[in-house]
Amino acid sequence: MAEPWELGIAEAAELLRARQLSAVELLDSVLDRLRATEDFAHAWAHVDAAGARSAAVAADTNACAGRFGGSLHGIPIGVKDVIDVRGMPTEGGSKALRGHVAPDDAGAVGQLRRSGAVLLGKTQTHEFAFGQGTPPSRNPWDPHRYAGGSSVGSGVAVAVGSVPGSLGTDTGGSVRNPAAVNGLVGFKPTSGLVDGSGVLNISHTLDHIGPIARSVADCAALLDGMIDSSASALLAGPLLPRIESLRSPIRVAVDRGMWSEWGVTQEVAAVMERAVTVLRDLGVDVIELPLPELSMALPASLAISLSEAFGHHRTRLGRAPDKYLPGTRVMIETGALVDPRDVDLAHEVREYLRAFIADAMEAAGVDALVSPTLPAIAPPAAGMAHELTGEADGSSLAAALRMLTTANLTGMPALSVPCGFAGGQPVGMHVMGRRFSDATILAVARAYEAATSWRTHVPVRELPSPIPGR
Repeated sequence: MAEPWELGIAEAAELLRARQLSAVELLDSVLDRLRATEDFAHAWAHVDAAGARSAAVAADTNACAGRFGGSLHGIPIGVKDVIDVRGMPTEGGSKALRGHVAPDDAGAVGQLRRSGAVLLGKTQTHEFAFGQGTPPSRNPWDPHRYAGGSSVGSGVAVAVGSVPGSLGTDTGGSVRNPAAVNGLVGFKPTSGLVDGSGVLNISHTLDHIGPIARSVADCAALLDGMIDSSASALLAGPLLPRIESLRSPIRVAVDRGMWSEWGVTQEVAAVMERAVTVLRDLGVDVIELPLPELSMALPASLAISLSEAFGHHRTRLGRAPDKYLPGTRVMIETGALVDPRDVDLAHEVREYLRAFIADAMEAAGVDALVSPTLPAIAPPAAGMAHELTGEADGSSLAAALRMLTTANLTGMPALSVPCGFAGGQPVGMHVMGRRFSDATILAVARAYEAATSWRTHVPVRELPSPIPGR
């Protein structure tokens, strides 16, 4: 019989509502798993065991009286440490915010509370989510490899089973990237669905809050619990009940020419071709649709994000520049040099791409664009390049941004779902759809997930030995 910590969010929620599992039993199991894995994983920046226990006890008391807070009643959730949780530290992985405690919940966190979630703690992040430096979190598939950017702690925590689901932020792929690296599902919803207040932003234009979990259903359940009724109405109702059946006909497009331009390795491309075959076997029509215009997304995204990052950090950086990592400082100070005319042009590119991609998909009858999530498997951490621009190289942050930033720039929903292994490391399939087609791309991913066995490889059961001296 599975331990409670092994349960997915959707499965645990059903058991809690049926009173076959208590919130305290679930929390105790998750905390036991956290204690068993954290010496290796280093996924957590702060754990509020006492606060979580108080919330779990309250959830059970309410359940006994027939009162349920919402769809996530009694479910433990982790939160990336750039998102405010009332009474917990928000330090953003930086000395510049050491000791800062959030006075209020971020908008998405407040919605999670209203949905009954138990807030377990804050997960590790790269400094201010900029992808610079090396957080202590370790890749559970190979501790010597990159563990994902910047929602790294959220990915690792879910992968090792120390929480069933967690929130991340995604400016240029930082939910989908660690999901792919850790063999998980990471979902960046349509822009505007999730309340983005109470976040240490890089870019208020490009930043999205999104869930990381072990399955497509769990991501859908977590997103349902993160959005209010008005946002849910834009999606025609809750997502979870609608993703189990794939409407027919469905058509997706691939652009192998862009895979080559993005530097996708032969090993990853081979895994992706097998995933495309599975989609065809499911009755999905797969066509080739060249979209070289997607190459415009990265430079436009960088102009917007760097200029907005300077605005967000200007005062704090001026007060305590020595408390920032050198790489983060360089990125923020570069934002001060971006010409406002270039920022205006980038916003024009944003609007152009949003309309162009939607029109191209409409003309081709395409419901989603499918590609590898990342061009290569997780590189050795010691050789990871953190520059934002450069050659198409799987060992660089620039490579990940090139693959993923279109969804942030246009506001389109996108996710990564596990689709196999190369060199013993997980590979993700990226699925991107038109705005507010969140249910459709989740359904495509869920159909693929159900037809394959990759889900069964998560959570990681046999952790590698800790690295000596760390």
